[in-house]
Amino acid sequence: MRRKDKQITDQKVLREILSANKICRVAFTDGNIPYIVPMNYGYKDNTIFLNSALEGKKIDLMKANNNV
Repeated sequence: MRRKDKQITDQKVLREILSANKICRVAFTDGNIPYIVPMNYGYKDNTIFLNSALEGKKIDLMKANNNV
């Protein structure tokens, strides 16, 4: 991270942020072009749950390159 003074490392603060929100943005790679999708998420027991269909562009991009 470039701005270490902005980095959040306190686990309590991170849990509060994740619990208070419902949408995140996930970036995929479409060739050499970023593809960013807003997604609803759930957070429980230090795990983020994302919901997705079993097919579609996000799944195709993850199969081609699972770096998200």
